[in-house]
Amino acid sequence: DAVRVAVNRVYGDLATPIGDRDEIAFFPPVTGG
Repeated sequence: DAVRVAVNRVYGDLATPIGDRDEIAFFPPVTGG
């Protein structure tokens, strides 16, 4: 499994461009409920 990435609460990937004021979140493969 790979790390998931979200930019401004929208899933993307490690190539998703980001800006100075963007919110970035990383979700490791163990994230779940």
